[in-house]
Amino acid sequence: MVQPRQDSSITPLKALSDSIAATVEAVGRSTVAVRGRGRHALGCGLVWRAGVLVTAAHVFGRAPATASVVGSGQAAADLALIGTDATTDLAVFRLPDNELPVVDVGRAADARAGELAIQVGRSQAGELSTSVSVINRVSGPWQTWLGGHIDQLIRLDSGVHDGLSGAPVADASGRVIGMATSALSRSYGIVVPESTIARVVDELLAKGHVARAFLGIGAQPVSIAGAAPGAPGQSDRAGLLVTSLLAQGPAAQGGLLVGDIVIDVADHRASSVSELRDALAGNIGKSVRVSLIRGGSPAEVQVTVGQWPSEARAA
Repeated sequence: MVQPRQDSSITPLKALSDSIAATVEAVGRSTVAVRGRGRHALGCGLVWRAGVLVTAAHVFGRAPATASVVGSGQAAADLALIGTDATTDLAVFRLPDNELPVVDVGRAADARAGELAIQVGRSQAGELSTSVSVINRVSGPWQTWLGGHIDQLIRLDSGVHDGLSGAPVADASGRVIGMATSALSRSYGIVVPESTIARVVDELLAKGHVARAFLGIGAQPVSIAGAAPGAPGQSDRAGLLVTSLLAQGPAAQGGLLVGDIVIDVADHRASSVSELRDALAGNIGKSVRVSLIRGGSPAEVQVTVGQWPSEARAA
């Protein structure tokens, strides 16, 4: 009788499968299902620290004062909202008790393209669910379409399945490197890295909101007259044309005028809206130098950087 040939790959594959399953079970102890809009939309949440739950803000639309979550025991619990930051798609709630264990946080900075990314969630009945993919791309800091600052781009090779937004994402060692969200890219799942989560959670716990700097201007990028596109030494000849001013806003009070072309803010280039936001970051309440061109001539003004009005969306 001919014996079936033993496939040498079975043992490593079984070991990999068992390791992934064990990771899902371990991370799942710190994961809950979150009921969102109308308590029907479903996302996930992770216990970031004792008594603090982090989830995806877009699951709620306009975040409610409370949310309902389901853990492994299938018992629902209501959470009190601490605060949200839509620009990074993070919402933070206060857990009613400290019984759920905190996730084991790893280092997103060590993530590499091609590595495993294990999303761990729960169903509305409290059952574990997962999606296993690989990291498609890793790069440096970036800004979301709402202007939020993300410390590192970690892109998955596929989208985030329904119900897994807000799920913790673990690496092959079983440590959580961030939170999965479908709201920050139209084509790929995005991992909000643990460093961004830590920063936003700290600010929401301290203030209930994330403070964002602004000047109170409408602006668009322009090339400065006399700078030939692509000419040697002229690559920095660009700025932001001020197209509108918020009445009594920081820029208006500092002397900026419609038609000015902003070149530098606080000694940082401001040739795009994203560069302007980077230049303003950390300067709320501080007077900064704004270098500009007015009527074809160089000029400077001092502007005290303001804080975003809660209802406003301006540069």
